[in-house]
Amino acid sequence: HQYEFDAYVSFSYIVGGPAFCGSTLVKKLRATPPDYAGACRELLRWVHAGGERQPGLIARRAAEYRQCMGGV
Repeated sequence: HQYEFDAYVSFSYIVGGPAFCGSTLVKKLRATPPDYAGACRELLRWVHAGGERQPGLIARRAAEYRQCMGGV
C-alpha cells in the first residue's frame, strides 16, 4: 500500500540504504508470505543513537509505525 511505502521511504532516508536493506524489516517484507505487520513493528526498534534511547527517535518511529499500519 502507498502508506506503507511512504513510511519505509521516510525511515530509509534517515537510516540510509545499506542499513535499511540489511534490516530485519526488509527480511520480513521478502519472506514468503510477506509479514507486513511484522515489518511495520520493526520500525519501533530503531530508536537508539549513541547507544541510548532517544525521545525524538521514539516519537518519529511511532509516527512512521502508525503511517505504516494505515493511520495518518
